[in-house]
Amino acid sequence: MKTLRLILPALLLVFAQQLHAQVKVDMRVDRRLYIVYEPILVTVGITNLSGHDLTLADTDGKQWFSFQVNGNEDRIIPPNDINYQLKPVTIPAGQTVKRSLNLASLYAVQDFGLYHLKASVYVAETGKYYSSAADEFQITEGKPIWQETVGVPEGLPGAGSHRTLSLLTFRMPKENMLYVRVEDKDAGLVYTTSPLGRLVMANDPEYKLDKNNMLHVLQLVGAKTYVYSQIGLNGEWHDQLVYNVVSSKPELKKSADGEVFVQGGKLDVPVTTASGTGGAAAGPDVPKLSDRPAGFPKP
Repeated sequence: MKTLRLILPALLLVFAQQLHAQVKVDMRVDRRLYIVYEPILVTVGITNLSGHDLTLADTDGKQWFSFQVNGNEDRIIPPNDINYQLKPVTIPAGQTVKRSLNLASLYAVQDFGLYHLKASVYVAETGKYYSSAADEFQITEGKPIWQETVGVPEGLPGAGSHRTLSLLTFRMPKENMLYVRVEDKDAGLVYTTSPLGRLVMANDPEYKLDKNNMLHVLQLVGAKTYVYSQIGLNGEWHDQLVYNVVSSKPELKKSADGEVFVQGGKLDVPVTTASGTGGAAAGPDVPKLSDRPAGFPKP
């Protein structure tokens, strides 16, 4: 009888471990420190260890995928849309589905402070949730170095309204970054808060508005290397190019008809091409404003 009392808990433990092992959830936050309204990139991997193909689907009011987000003082933060619906996903036996997504578009994580995060998957056939290990990130703010409120011209989305354009610097653990923010303060909308690339603090970035109020920014990102960015009034990324100092350094100029252009320097390969192929010809690793993580869940 004593032996049975020892064996039974052990068998139950093994059975519980087998159930838990049916689905493995991994999660990684891209980095630990973000400025407010910046996209927060989270990568989630779901591995099917059940031994057979597994279909994950919303069942009986339970979403098959969710995050557990806790803010300051362990405050629970619900999703922006608590009734979001997800398309079913079938994962073959032994395979992993991996996606990257922008947590800031799904949850209200705009308050300053530390956040704790877990990803969870509900499996209907076991009636159980399977969660990742916890991770954390912190929300803070950059240092504004320039701000201007401008009108949206006729012919553009939002014509007649106003946009506030800002440039901010942000100290990362190893380098300084330059950010752009586009917002409609009257409507309470933030169209983008995105990094333009590294910034050599000894050299202030150049910035000019063209006749349509598009923002043009030229910044030094490394030895004799500049990045030129064009940002629209709805936060859209128009172009990003690399210039190298050869016989002269690049400078921003504005023509009599209101066009902004780069004078001097030598044009290198576009950042979009180099970063898309992983090439090193463009020099600095510059995030594109057009980068938007795809994945799940999506309200």
